[in-house]
Amino acid sequence: MAYGRGTVVSGVETCPASQTIPIGRGTVGLMNRHPVALKVGPIDAEIDAPAALLFQMLGAIGQGAQRPGEHAEILERAGDALVCDFWTVVSLPFGRTRSVRTREAVRLVPPDRIEYEHLGGPIRGLRESITVEPLGDCRSRLVYRGTYPPRRRLAGLAFRLLSRGAVERAVRDHFADLGQRAEARAGRSRLFRAEPGNAETASTTAAGAPARR
Repeated sequence: MAYGRGTVVSGVETCPASQTIPIGRGTVGLMNRHPVALKVGPIDAEIDAPAALLFQMLGAIGQGAQRPGEHAEILERAGDALVCDFWTVVSLPFGRTRSVRTREAVRLVPPDRIEYEHLGGPIRGLRESITVEPLGDCRSRLVYRGTYPPRRRLAGLAFRLLSRGAVERAVRDHFADLGQRAEARAGRSRLFRAEPGNAETASTTAAGAPARR
């Protein structure tokens, strides 16, 4: 999920490779330089699948089924902190789509939260989080929230008029796709089957699983 400045090559918007920020040095304090941040969302979706399964699938960066035209690549990793390139298909007005590449710092916060910060791309500085809330043994809620600190007044206006809607549409599309895959997987999984006592076991296993997406 990403958008930002860059060049368009064959319909794919890219961000400069030089914007890579090593994990060991941390991310630039973008939020601290902008006192007013614009909100994105919240957006939520209820899914008939255990919370542990959803967290595992969200953290499965670059692995598993992907939507057509989308993929991810892990550039750097230190434990639960990653720097990744994402290629995301964004819906535009009049039925158009565009593939957008962004570079993001990702932090996995087991057992229920993943945080993203856009280091490069059309909306550099956008911070996002997805939280998984258990509603029962086999039902959960995904909640997305984002904040964007515009560096210029015109950038803030453009975000309100254009980018925020594109981000929110992309989030809804991803939640719908994730929901379909998670419900299908929950229906055939022994580990994540909704049975008494299974929720705790599944949560422990998912928290220890390798990060992917």
